[in-house]
Amino acid sequence: MESRMPVVIVGILLSISLMVWCVAGAAKFACLGAALGFAMLMVEAALATNRPILKDAKGALSSDAEAPLNTARRNGRLMAMVYAWGAGALLAIYGLTELWWFHSWQYAIAMVLIAGALLGYVHLLGDKESQFRSDLSLDVSAYLAMAQAAGAAMGLGFLIGSGKFASIKTDWPANHVFIAGGLALIVISVIAAITHLRLRRAAADSNGA
Repeated sequence: MESRMPVVIVGILLSISLMVWCVAGAAKFACLGAALGFAMLMVEAALATNRPILKDAKGALSSDAEAPLNTARRNGRLMAMVYAWGAGALLAIYGLTELWWFHSWQYAIAMVLIAGALLGYVHLLGDKESQFRSDLSLDVSAYLAMAQAAGAAMGLGFLIGSGKFASIKTDWPANHVFIAGGLALIVISVIAAITHLRLRRAAADSNGA
């Protein structure tokens, strides 16, 4: 994950820059493409981060006794980066173009707070004395990841079903942010939960052997 962080950061900056440029030129499909490009980058990063465990959880656990903690921290960072991208995109789009949407700063602040909370959680997982490192806490975090995926899926369903995705109002770039960010969060959250489950099963099998 650490080796991919520069790529992710460049992807964030490039995606936001392209979206601002596309919004300024009213290029809606290109704007959506820039947003979805970022989502694809984050999904690829999540797959690359979790692939060793998804392939061989027992092997990953034997080579790293703290694999559940380290994996949770990596996935937490990925989720935080998605929220940070969303906040940055909203602030840049509605701050640097002629478009204005009153709720943009409200959603951006909410995303910043969630990203901060996730990074705080990642930091606590690195603290040897933190109670968040317990198996129960990691189980709860996996359930919360699934709840996040479900919430994002319902949000996307509402966005598309209500017709807001095809809106011609000034919130259309925000809808692109919500679509791409929601898709990325769904995939990352599901991968994180599956990875945690496989590590828990591998640990149980090892203890029972």
